[in-house]
Amino acid sequence: MTNYRPEKKTMMVESQSEDNSISPLLPRLSWGSQIAYMKALFRAKKALDRIEKEAGYLISN
Repeated sequence: MTNYRPEKKTMMVESQSEDNSISPLLPRLSWGSQIAYMKALFRAKKALDRIEKEAGYLISN
Protein backbone atom coordinates (compact mmCIF):
# COMPACT_ATOMS: atom_id res chain seq x y z
CA MET A 1 0.00 0.00 0.00
CA THR A 2 1.32 3.45 -0.88
CA ASN A 3 1.58 6.32 1.54
CA TYR A 4 -0.78 9.08 0.47
CA ARG A 5 0.21 12.60 1.42
CA PRO A 6 -2.35 15.25 0.45
CA GLU A 7 0.16 18.06 0.96
CA LYS A 8 2.24 16.70 -1.94
CA LYS A 9 -0.79 16.69 -4.23
CA THR A 10 -1.62 20.26 -3.21
CA MET A 11 1.92 21.36 -3.97
CA MET A 12 1.72 19.74 -7.40
CA VAL A 13 -1.56 21.49 -8.23
CA GLU A 14 -0.11 24.82 -7.10
CA SER A 15 2.97 24.36 -9.26
CA GLN A 16 0.79 23.47 -12.27
CA SER A 17 -1.27 26.62 -11.84
CA GLU A 18 1.94 28.65 -11.65
CA ASP A 19 3.11 27.04 -14.90
CA ASN A 20 -0.15 28.05 -16.59
CA SER A 21 0.42 31.70 -15.73
CA ILE A 22 3.72 31.65 -17.62
CA SER A 23 3.58 32.86 -21.23
CA PRO A 24 2.54 30.24 -23.82
CA LEU A 25 5.16 28.36 -25.81
CA LEU A 26 3.85 29.66 -29.14
CA PRO A 27 2.91 33.29 -29.77
CA ARG A 28 -0.85 33.11 -30.13
CA LEU A 29 -1.33 36.71 -31.23
CA SER A 30 0.36 36.10 -34.57
CA TRP A 31 -1.75 33.05 -35.43
CA GLY A 32 -4.49 35.20 -36.95
CA SER A 33 -2.07 37.11 -39.14
CA GLN A 34 -0.30 33.88 -40.14
CA ILE A 35 -3.61 32.36 -41.21
CA ALA A 36 -4.50 35.47 -43.21
CA TYR A 37 -1.06 35.40 -44.85
CA MET A 38 -1.38 31.72 -45.77
CA LYS A 39 -4.89 32.25 -47.18
CA ALA A 40 -3.64 35.13 -49.35
CA LEU A 41 -0.66 33.04 -50.48
CA PHE A 42 -2.87 30.10 -51.48
CA ARG A 43 -5.30 32.42 -53.30
CA ALA A 44 -2.39 33.91 -55.26
CA LYS A 45 -1.06 30.45 -56.14
CA LYS A 46 -4.51 29.31 -57.23
CA ALA A 47 -4.87 32.40 -59.43
CA LEU A 48 -1.43 31.84 -60.99
CA ASP A 49 -2.23 28.18 -61.64
CA ARG A 50 -5.49 29.20 -63.33
CA ILE A 51 -3.68 31.77 -65.50
CA GLU A 52 -1.05 29.20 -66.52
CA LYS A 53 -3.77 26.68 -67.36
CA GLU A 54 -5.67 29.22 -69.48
CA ALA A 55 -2.45 30.17 -71.29
CA GLY A 56 -1.75 26.52 -72.05
CA TYR A 57 1.46 26.55 -70.06
CA LEU A 58 1.86 23.44 -67.95
CA ILE A 59 4.77 22.63 -65.68
CA SER A 60 5.58 18.94 -65.69
CA ASN A 61 7.10 17.51 -62.53
